[in-house]
Amino acid sequence: MKKQIYYTLALVAIFAMACNNNNEDPPVDPGESSSELLVKKFTTAPTLDGTVDDMWNTAQKLVSSTAVPANLGARNTYYNEDGIGEESLDIFEAYEGEINNFTMRSGYFDNNIYFLIEWDDATDSKDRQSWYFDPDTKLWKGEHKYANATNDKFYEDKFAFLFPIGEVDGFSASTCYAACHSSGGVINSAKDKHTRHYLKNPDQKVDMWHWKRVRSSHNDKIDDQRIKYVEPPNTSSSNGRGGDPDSGNGSRSGYSNNKQTLYNGVTDVSVPKYVVPGGTDYYWIPEADLGSTAKLVTAVDANGVLTYDGGTIDPTGDAGYAQSTGNKRFPSILTRDFLGDRADIDVKVVYTGTGWIAEVSRKLNTGDPWDVVFDPAAELPFGFAIFDNSAIAHGIKPGLNMKFEQ
Repeated sequence: MKKQIYYTLALVAIFAMACNNNNEDPPVDPGESSSELLVKKFTTAPTLDGTVDDMWNTAQKLVSSTAVPANLGARNTYYNEDGIGEESLDIFEAYEGEINNFTMRSGYFDNNIYFLIEWDDATDSKDRQSWYFDPDTKLWKGEHKYANATNDKFYEDKFAFLFPIGEVDGFSASTCYAACHSSGGVINSAKDKHTRHYLKNPDQKVDMWHWKRVRSSHNDKIDDQRIKYVEPPNTSSSNGRGGDPDSGNGSRSGYSNNKQTLYNGVTDVSVPKYVVPGGTDYYWIPEADLGSTAKLVTAVDANGVLTYDGGTIDPTGDAGYAQSTGNKRFPSILTRDFLGDRADIDVKVVYTGTGWIAEVSRKLNTGDPWDVVFDPAAELPFGFAIFDNSAIAHGIKPGLNMKFEQ
């Protein structure tokens, strides 16, 4: 009897130990910060699939928000595609006060750095300047690039990082403003409604990562760009920003405009270059579809009827081509793969219904002089911005700092 009790107690003890082993102390909360991104030293690489794997729970969170500032653009007369002058809003005005909450985590393993960014967004915006038919003028037009009202937003969701390459004057405190991105310039270009990025010191440069819902997510790449020096005199149209060099399609790497000029029997007019006959609710045309499902528009008449190889499209009286609401409106963009140095950054982005999840990967050192080198032994200031259905107006979070767990 004593032996039986002994064996029973031993089994209970073993079972209790097993339970304790299966229920070890919960993982230590890595904490959070509102301004510092602590790059976790991972023991394996995360999978870029837009899913928040358990390993991300070991990385400290940067929890903050971007806010759209006021008075960064200018209320100005600009010229639309038809050459008609229009009074427009300050380009930030229709977005001023908008806030997007975000959480960012980061880690590094082997020769790569990884980012996980999550941010709130009520809508997956991809209706970027779609072509519609104006029955009054019988012309094809693009939805406005710059919103003239809160209900006049026809663009794509985007986010951007700015990293200094070496020392950049004022970057730690000002971030994007250090790259001469302010309302100080004179807007003197007919189609210009904004001030552009450039640097004033020829020995300095900035690495810019620019994810675009329509133009850069089709092949899971972030558009790898840079900001460089521009010689004075400088105005708002001075532009030091552009894509990193590629090995294939030059400045058109990643995308090009779906636009051409044809004679309609009266005058030269702008029309889409390619269309998908019978297509609905599509917002870009992959290069691989050109000549197959996507047909080249070869003619247009004075009534706006488009001719393509195999048929015609008559928009008269068809609500599918109506401004703002038509589900047959044509995309403004043709997409192709990013190539060369412009394709250094991998990304997988998923829309959840209430926001975005983006997983990003890049080499710590790509060897490209236009790319920032992530040195685990050094801290690095950076900036982050969210463009919520906007071409230019964006929420900004400057003054962020990155350091690496050793």
